[in-house]
Amino acid sequence: MTPPSYDLVTRPWLPVRTADGTPAPQVGLRELLYRAHEFSDIELPLPPASAQLWRVLTLLAARVTGLDCGDDAAEWYRARRGVLEAGGFDQARVDAYFSGLPNRFDLFHPERPWSQDPRLREQCSKTSGVNKLAWGRTAGQNQVWLGGHHHDLAPVPLLPDEAAWHLLATLGYGPSGRCTSRTVDGRSEANSTAGPLRGTVSFHPLGRNLFQSLVLNIPFGSDNEDEPGDVEPAPWERDGLPDPLDAPEESTGLAGTLLNQASHAVLLVPDPGGDKVVDAYVTWSRRDRPVPPTDPYLIHQTSKDGRRYARPADAARAVWRDLDSLLSEDIRDEFRPRLFDHLTKQARLSEDLRKGMRLRAFGFDQDGQTRDRQWFTATTPPVLRWLEDSSDTSEEAVRARLRIRLARRSAESLGYRLRKALTDAWKEGNSPSGGSARTDTGTGPWLRRGLSRYWSTAEKEFWRIALDEEAEGPGVSFSRLALAAYDEVTGPYCSRPRVAAVVEHHRRHLFHRNPARRTDRGETS
Repeated sequence: MTPPSYDLVTRPWLPVRTADGTPAPQVGLRELLYRAHEFSDIELPLPPASAQLWRVLTLLAARVTGLDCGDDAAEWYRARRGVLEAGGFDQARVDAYFSGLPNRFDLFHPERPWSQDPRLREQCSKTSGVNKLAWGRTAGQNQVWLGGHHHDLAPVPLLPDEAAWHLLATLGYGPSGRCTSRTVDGRSEANSTAGPLRGTVSFHPLGRNLFQSLVLNIPFGSDNEDEPGDVEPAPWERDGLPDPLDAPEESTGLAGTLLNQASHAVLLVPDPGGDKVVDAYVTWSRRDRPVPPTDPYLIHQTSKDGRRYARPADAARAVWRDLDSLLSEDIRDEFRPRLFDHLTKQARLSEDLRKGMRLRAFGFDQDGQTRDRQWFTATTPPVLRWLEDSSDTSEEAVRARLRIRLARRSAESLGYRLRKALTDAWKEGNSPSGGSARTDTGTGPWLRRGLSRYWSTAEKEFWRIALDEEAEGPGVSFSRLALAAYDEVTGPYCSRPRVAAVVEHHRRHLFHRNPARRTDRGETS
């Protein structure tokens, strides 16, 4: 019997959009690169899988353009501009790359399945179940109602394209803690560290088409300065499989930075015909790993003890609230994604391309182990033209960054004051003593509704100000929005004179200029 096969180079598994933004039939990797200039975008239904996919596609784009290495930034910028001016990927180079790696992109290959470890068949005493692989489903002892009507007694198989998406998400965002036991050279372990992207937000530049976007996502940096023979290959480019018990070594090269930091090993189990994935192994990939290289798509911050770390994702915090950090070279202890340093005016990008550059964010609000709160994605208008660098002193860019910074700070300040006013008014209005003393009565129904109302309207107002070149600043616009949110949620309760008096007293606090404090998560408190 012919073994099952699903070649990601030719089989359609990637959802794309045409130039006008409408969905197009799914394509394989070869067609995606052939026609990248014809597509406007690619985005999987699973945002965490998209974040990992963009890293895979960025590496492929770097390989077929030769932008995966370079010794001098100025020369690399010139080479990138030449690639962009060509308008599309060279099909001969695309073919040469894939033909040089036969069967390495087969999702079900018996010896080298793509981005998987076939040794798990022998090293694991049992499978993990397809529900362990599929994000959003329950597995093991978790309650059924937390992840839909899936349970291990009747697992629903995945189609191969869907399984590939969940494979990507697991490699990037897999949890720490207990996993399926794996035994290597007599050493048996059943726990793993968290995936390299777990609980983070990835920021990716977007051009006018997918070809431009993929090229813009290729970073240049010191990780690429080694000799080609010393640069780490991608998992599917390796001659052999890595030893999970080897002492960790420092990652080098683009693949070492983007793809070789996974903490989980996965192996898909297809049905005999290769039409569905019916089971899976999900376990640890290595016992130790070195300090990972700086991911070029993440915002990094410095803790009080000097430790640098990626800013955690927060589903309640919209992307625009970090925009001034992303555009500016340095805001206190925040470090914008390293990639952005190669998208500024001095990076030799054409003016037309810079004017059209947008920003895409993929985030997953989750803890380090098993709690997944919410994943999200967002796309901004073309704001990356205003990235700050020492050579860009144009009045338009300086005014735009100042306008964005003032609007963001004003919105944050009013959000902080609204939070405090709603919390204090509810506690005082519901105090059993009937006086001004506040008791622990909880936050009540006002806080969540009021902040939700405020931040949804504040986002619209922020973008109006940010994109209006004639605007000087926010003025009192965010004050009006905070007041409207405050009155909307408190109004129905003001029929009681005591509550009405308390509400009126705390309304005045919305206009007290107490600056919002910033935490090391980038939030206001």
